[in-house]
Order: sequence, then structure tokens, then C-alpha cells
Amino acid sequence: MDEKSITIPPKYILPSTNGEQLAFVKKYKRDMMEQVLNSIEIGVSNNLPGIEVFQFKNSDFVITVSSKDYLSNVENIYEYYMKEEAYEYCPRVIKLQKKLKEKFPKLTNEKQTC
Repeated sequence: MDEKSITIPPKYILPSTNGEQLAFVKKYKRDMMEQVLNSIEIGVSNNLPGIEVFQFKNSDFVITVSSKDYLSNVENIYEYYMKEEAYEYCPRVIKLQKKLKEKFPKLTNEKQTC
């Protein structure tokens, strides 16, 4: 059988307590944004209805992103990069936004990219 194999990135493990989470997110926020983008790119490329992105340490709980939420997550990441003046990350995000808007035209909202 010749099935297409999907390479899913390893789950990003998050601390399980609130105090640890706040410090972790502050320190690794950009890395976490990249994890979300990587996961969404895989989800889009493989027509997945959603994808697991994060898992909590010592827990079976995971955070998933549904395909209907791909675009809004990408737009939030774009806004974060603009606010942080991390312009070198923007071309990838814009490319993914365009791909999502073509693939899911009903989910497109009025937000504009540069």
C-alpha cells in the first residue's frame, strides 16, 4: 500500500504549573510561535482537520489547533512579530496567510497584511 506519510513535529512540552508556565512563555514565546506555525503548515499541507501543538509536562493533556482556527492563529502570530519588530519572520507568515486564505476563503476576515 502506498500511503502518504505525514511527518508530525514532536509535541512541544509545556510546564504544568501556572508559575512555571508564565516564566516559560516569557522566555520562549518566539520559539512557541514557530512551533504553532510549523504545526499549521503541516496541517495545511496534509489537509488535517486539526493538529496537536503543545502538551503539558507529566500530563496527557494536549493543546490542539483546529483547521478552522489556523488563519486566526497565523494572523495573531503576524501581529506579535510586527509588535516585536521581528520582521525577518514576516515573509513566512504572510505566505502561510495567503495559502490559508486560498484554501479556506470562507474563514478570511478583513485583516490586511503588508
